[in-house]
Amino acid sequence: MVTSPAVPQSGSNGTAKRLRKKTESTPGTVVMTKVVCYQCGAQFAIAHRSACPDQALAERQAIWLADKFVWDHIQESNHQSSIQLPGSSEMK
Repeated sequence: MVTSPAVPQSGSNGTAKRLRKKTESTPGTVVMTKVVCYQCGAQFAIAHRSACPDQALAERQAIWLADKFVWDHIQESNHQSSIQLPGSSEMK
């Protein structure tokens, strides 16, 4: 009998994906909010798994993401196209 290794639940705390002109929704997720980098205008959608959306967490993640954008510009690095977001226990 062949068994496959367990696949980790990536993005269990949510994922921020860069919005482009043609965006495809990821199956099994719901967009909670959108965040725009005030320096370059890049737009990202914060999405949670459909089974466990958390609006309060998404709002905290949006603040965290905006701070990350500032650091990206300070370090002169590009924003990633997909960013794994921290869970509520990982944020201050």
